[in-house]
Amino acid sequence: MRRGFTLIELLVTIVIVSILLGAAYVTYVTILGGFGRETKSVETQIETVVGLELIRLDIEHAGYGVGEDQPDLPLSSPAPDSLWIRSVLNNTRLIRDTVTGDPVHWSLVECNGPGLIPVVRAGDDVTNLPTNNVGLVFLGAANRFHAGTTTNTLCPGVGVFVAMPYDTTVANGCLNQFCNIISYFLSAVQPLQTCNPNTRNLLRAVGNAPGSPLINCVADVRFTFDVDANGDGTVDVRDGDFTALDLNGDTMVTADEVRRGLKIVNVYLLIQEGGFDRDYTFRNFVTCAVTPTDPRLSGDCVVANPTTGVQLNLPVGFANYRWKVIKLSVIPMNL
Repeated sequence: MRRGFTLIELLVTIVIVSILLGAAYVTYVTILGGFGRETKSVETQIETVVGLELIRLDIEHAGYGVGEDQPDLPLSSPAPDSLWIRSVLNNTRLIRDTVTGDPVHWSLVECNGPGLIPVVRAGDDVTNLPTNNVGLVFLGAANRFHAGTTTNTLCPGVGVFVAMPYDTTVANGCLNQFCNIISYFLSAVQPLQTCNPNTRNLLRAVGNAPGSPLINCVADVRFTFDVDANGDGTVDVRDGDFTALDLNGDTMVTADEVRRGLKIVNVYLLIQEGGFDRDYTFRNFVTCAVTPTDPRLSGDCVVANPTTGVQLNLPVGFANYRWKVIKLSVIPMNL
């Protein structure tokens, strides 16, 4: 006769099954947590790559379309964590040919008189631009001096010029001609729940706009400059602040000094990678060489460049987050 399981056998079976289910649950939770961290990390990396590409394009085009005889600085840094760029080109709002749809960047034109239609000799076609919100900046073809700015895309005078279109609806950032002023700076607050609350977001603004988030969860950003101080073609100052471009020592940086001395713009970013992780402790930091006055900053820093001593501030409550230093070095191509 077949007999049933005893109570002890049932209890042993239940215990064994419980242990197996518990192990499976722990494994599942661990894998799910790791997947979530990796997903957030990948999102951060994609966001950062896109943001850095836009920063690179803006810095490369610093001074684009700005006359070399103008007093406006093609690039400046009013504070170590902010950057201003002047350019006729706005890389997020390209002006396009109304017939072909192709972007229009520049055109070599011949003008036979003020108010006449430019005759295109090379480059992009400027005869089919939008008529309601586009003007043209004209620079001398031989000397790159400002020759005129028109809001009707017609010639300013007689001569051969390089003509560059611009959006007339954007606030002017130059004194005697039109240019966009593109600024990078950190937000005042951190509205995102996934970021350490003491981080901020890197914003990009054009004209007098309030700025749009470009890279989120930024603990600190530094803009530094590699400078040829004596004009011999080699870099004399690495990771200097903007005052390193005061080549003649008169305590004022001019547009000419920026064009002559600036070789490389370095962008350092300390960003949060992934979300809060109670099982992780960040340890790769040192006490900051300069004590920060911002209460959001902890007084601890990450060494971004040990050779030149660049440090980036960690925020208060940084311990259970992963932090990553990003460095971007860009050669301005239009100075």
